[in-house]
Amino acid sequence: MDEDEFRKQFMKKSVFRQASSLDLSYVPEKLYCRDDAVNTLIFNFRRIVEEKEQPSVNCLILGKGGVGKTCTARYFGKNFRTIAIENDIKLFLEYFNCINFRSKSKIIRELLAKYQHGSGRGFSDDEALKLILSQLIREKGYMLLVIDEIHLLKPDEVLAFLDIAETFGHQNAKLSLLLISRSKDWMTIENERILSRINEKIQLKPYDFNESMKILKYRSELALKENVIDEELLIMVSQIVTEHKNMRHGIEIIRKSGSFCDKEALDRITADIIREASNDVYPTFRNDIVDRLKDQELLALYGITRSLINKDEPYTLVDDAFEEYNAISENFSIEPHVKMSFRKYVRQLTQLKIISSKTVRIEDATRGRHLEITLLDIPAIKLAELLEDILERKFGN
Repeated sequence: MDEDEFRKQFMKKSVFRQASSLDLSYVPEKLYCRDDAVNTLIFNFRRIVEEKEQPSVNCLILGKGGVGKTCTARYFGKNFRTIAIENDIKLFLEYFNCINFRSKSKIIRELLAKYQHGSGRGFSDDEALKLILSQLIREKGYMLLVIDEIHLLKPDEVLAFLDIAETFGHQNAKLSLLLISRSKDWMTIENERILSRINEKIQLKPYDFNESMKILKYRSELALKENVIDEELLIMVSQIVTEHKNMRHGIEIIRKSGSFCDKEALDRITADIIREASNDVYPTFRNDIVDRLKDQELLALYGITRSLINKDEPYTLVDDAFEEYNAISENFSIEPHVKMSFRKYVRQLTQLKIISSKTVRIEDATRGRHLEITLLDIPAIKLAELLEDILERKFGN
């Protein structure tokens, strides 16, 4: 491709008006079908604006994937900050996803770097938190800390966050928490002490057909130009969302359909394009997590995937997956880690709900057990294609 051809690609017409409105991180101006949840959050957090003491409030949003937990939290945070500023309160809004920040210490050090311009080295978590809270008091500010995928932290780390007001004194804790988790994942860490420190648990249910239709119509009007997608196709996508109980699936179908139109120089989305996009999207498989995996975790996951393909069985063994991992690492000229580290990556991938692993007794043996591994929610061949593309971009020559 020469420069002229390169320039021509930018001059091609697009079916998109604002493609970013279909991104996972997008916070819409209007949030449909979550009024009850937003009103509950307002009821709990309004005390920060109304009361001079500015109490510490802890709330939790629960629900399955694709029910709008993160979108609801970020919508509330964005608008609550606006209200706070209008009331002369300097509200700092911070969002962390525990997929990227997998410990309390990492979150605290990131905050310290931002508010104190220091690395946090040499400070304990409590000392670093004290510096952050002191800075908020000096600036007459208040922080709303939104932590997504909170279940990925250890229970004692979750409790430590919820205990900030008790630890440092209510008069010093100018900080509130809004936590987000999938319901089943939260149950693995919830205990009486954690539960007693949460002011409100908000459970979000999957969207029904009418709700799905309303949301998809709004998002498609933001994202696509007029007449690119018609109502019959939106009905089709809404039925898919309702069947899988996952709004993220529907939004991703529209995004992929629009991208296909641009690639093929088409000006309208058709039913066949919707069907193809639907087949290409796995509603419960979370590409966003794979995109954020560390290099060794990606290599380990590819080793597991290749082992499953080669064995052509539902499960593979950790030893077989480790052999594939070594071969893949060698292929990309990367030094493989030892088996103990590989087992750690398997545990992390299991915790992230990308794979499932279980220890079983070896047949025909009085003693001995081995670890069986399988994938969740996506065929091995499909995942292999995704991982090959990622690894080639990262490590290919």
